[in-house]
Amino acid sequence: MNNYIPSSSTDDINTALMKVYEGIKHTEIAEEFILPDYLPDIKRIIRVDAKPRIDGKFITAGKIDYEGDVVCHLLFCDDDNRLKTVTFTAAFSDGIELSEADNECIANLLPAPCSLNCRMLNPRRVSLRLRLDTECTVWCNRSFRPETVGNLSPFGAESLTKELEVMKLICAGESGLNASADLEADGALPQIGEVISCNVDMSFYECKGSDGKVLCRGDMPITVFYSTPGEKNEDGTDGKESYTVLYRKLPIAQVVGADGVNENYECLARGSIDDIKVSVAENGFGERRILELDITYRIYLNCVCRDEVTVTEDMYALDRDVTAETEKNEFCYLARSYATSFGANAVIPRAELDLTDADNIFEVSSQPKVNDAVLSDDRRRLVVTGVSPTSAIISGSDGLYSVEYEIPFKLELDASGIPEKFIYNSDAVCMSARGRLDGENIYTDLELQINLMILGVNETEVLKKAEFTEKQPSEDIPQMRFFYPSDDETLWDIGKRFGVSRRELEEANKLTGKKLPVILFIPTAKK
Repeated sequence: MNNYIPSSSTDDINTALMKVYEGIKHTEIAEEFILPDYLPDIKRIIRVDAKPRIDGKFITAGKIDYEGDVVCHLLFCDDDNRLKTVTFTAAFSDGIELSEADNECIANLLPAPCSLNCRMLNPRRVSLRLRLDTECTVWCNRSFRPETVGNLSPFGAESLTKELEVMKLICAGESGLNASADLEADGALPQIGEVISCNVDMSFYECKGSDGKVLCRGDMPITVFYSTPGEKNEDGTDGKESYTVLYRKLPIAQVVGADGVNENYECLARGSIDDIKVSVAENGFGERRILELDITYRIYLNCVCRDEVTVTEDMYALDRDVTAETEKNEFCYLARSYATSFGANAVIPRAELDLTDADNIFEVSSQPKVNDAVLSDDRRRLVVTGVSPTSAIISGSDGLYSVEYEIPFKLELDASGIPEKFIYNSDAVCMSARGRLDGENIYTDLELQINLMILGVNETEVLKKAEFTEKQPSEDIPQMRFFYPSDDETLWDIGKRFGVSRRELEEANKLTGKKLPVILFIPTAKK
């Protein structure tokens, strides 16, 4: 299924795409879930992951409505200290009142779970509460033709115009996409007993537009957490169950339709997993080492290219008084984009996380987020900082439990082409997470993929309204007038002062270039 959003393309040289809103909408979600009959009772909740997705958005005059769901994966252990997992889905809907909105606007919505809390009401029922923070940015096409009021002069009006670099934006998306893979645990890993959890993310390092389509290339980092039977005891009973993590990266290449996109567009792609089906199969030696995966996912695209808009900065008339009303506007344009991977790590004392009795670390997961991107003092480097909330499953004297901590990261990139004022759009994915313990510390190593799109911001005073009124009679103007222009004065400034057109000044002084003579002859204004 294709989910297209209107593009910002326009043939009007006086129209540009403007950011009319940027903010965060908070949505409270509270649900209770009952465990399915086939699962054992809950002894302890180990971890809960929540992944929101937007399924639909509707833009009407003065309102932006959206809806979606949050997929929650609950990991718990039963009375026998065996790990189990169950998935719940909570629906949500919300909206934003925005007077500037109309059905031609574009809304980018990025939901993120915050303040997640899950507690056990009884061994079969859990309560889930979370706050969903949805970053919302709204772009609308706006005309910059100034409003004119009053009777214009028969000789017309002089306009000071300027061409500015702006952007075109096309948002597109496609859902119902599928990927399949057979992953084999190599001989160094134990055989697969039961799959506890399978986590799949997506990150794209290349997006190429052409003829209304975008080719997205990237990787799916896959983390499979599974149990493995313990060795037989001397009395023939099964030994203690253990757990193993299998890491893989599945390359993906997907073409997504995006009407209007061509090779001039830079695209930022985000992926979202809708469903994962996992089954275990035997290899040629009869060992349970094959994981058969069927993945359903969707891709969202923000595609930007360079454009121009013509704005009017000032107006005057030859035989009218003009009252000008201006306003400051911020015009965004594409500066550059990045796709880069790097490592982040942390060494945390065990005592700081209350891990004094921990004897092993199993699966580690992390969800990075970019917090800021700023220019260095010399403006040569773009400094990107953020934090990656991390969760690790630990075994101790009381069985299995989880511990949570944060890993800060910092990345420096070449800042060529980035202006002093800019905004950015980012996507961050953890490609792999590994941890280990020793007697004093817990060690964590992350591989992160960060994609950035940088938009420069140009602030300009634009003429909003010009009111023309009859000019009051003045004393007789001499036939011969001369003016000594200063170095910073232009023909526009001089023409506006004396009420003559720039063309008349050029013809009267036989000007062919921008440099003004020391003495300028001022012709008499037309009557």
